[in-house]
Amino acid sequence: MRLRSLIKNQVLSIDDHKWGCQEEKKWDFKHCDIHVDKRTNFPINGKIREVQIKIPINSNRPIEITNKKNGNKSKLDDIPNNLKKEIENAFSNEEIRNAFVVDVYDVLINFSSKISDEDKAKETLMKIAKHFNLGIPTETIPTYVDNVLSKYSLKFKITKDEEYTAEIQKGNIKIGQF
Repeated sequence: MRLRSLIKNQVLSIDDHKWGCQEEKKWDFKHCDIHVDKRTNFPINGKIREVQIKIPINSNRPIEITNKKNGNKSKLDDIPNNLKKEIENAFSNEEIRNAFVVDVYDVLINFSSKISDEDKAKETLMKIAKHFNLGIPTETIPTYVDNVLSKYSLKFKITKDEEYTAEIQKGNIKIGQF
């Protein structure tokens, strides 16, 4: 599937960058974006890359890619062309992009309830994982602190050498090859 290229040897982190601000989420505003942070596990041009991808949810604005370290808009020297192309190609199909955004949007609404029990956590992670065509998880790992679910992880084994992890914890969801 087209989106798996975003997590091969990389990790995506999904949130709305407003946790803890007690800000009302008004998703119908034209300036609202879903933010996806991406970190490569390998150097590109000698550096591990961390970028933020802003996917507009209520406008026709283009996807915006910025370098997380300095906040610059994508410039050739800030974000390598192959990384920028990978992101643009993954989201170039409007149907795939919209389906992903709809599910991420659904996950972000009442996010704190998504980790209230194992069933909800698994359902949430599977909603995101399906966009990367990861199949059925081969392992589930709940983590409890003081009898409260604090993190929930799913492992997906594609081949003997290709394994992915999806995890949810307070504040974010991560998916990729950790």
